[in-house]
Amino acid sequence: MSILKFQDRLDDMVSSYANVNDGWDGDVIDCNDYVKDRLCFQFLLHAESWWDDILPPIIINQTKFIAKLYDKSDESMLSNIIRGDIYLYLEDRLRDMVQESYDRVHNIQPEPFAGYERGQ
Repeated sequence: MSILKFQDRLDDMVSSYANVNDGWDGDVIDCNDYVKDRLCFQFLLHAESWWDDILPPIIINQTKFIAKLYDKSDESMLSNIIRGDIYLYLEDRLRDMVQESYDRVHNIQPEPFAGYERGQ
């Protein structure tokens, strides 16, 4: 899997979430915890290069751990803490990616850097 495939998946997720949540402007911080978990899960599935940075080094089967943590979670306090910490670690990256996806899905052009208008 790759980040490019995640971006395709993300466009679908963002489109679905925006259709259900009127007034959402694409900021991941405004999403509920369930959606944040789904975004983290999908990101981790597609970004194996991040696993060593995020997962405890003692985890032998990282794929199974991620699946258990997100898809088969027992909703224990420990699971919730780990998922919350993973979200906080990924928040800046996800925030940019989700906003870019939102803008792409809704055909919103980014505003040019103010310095370009002045010739800077």
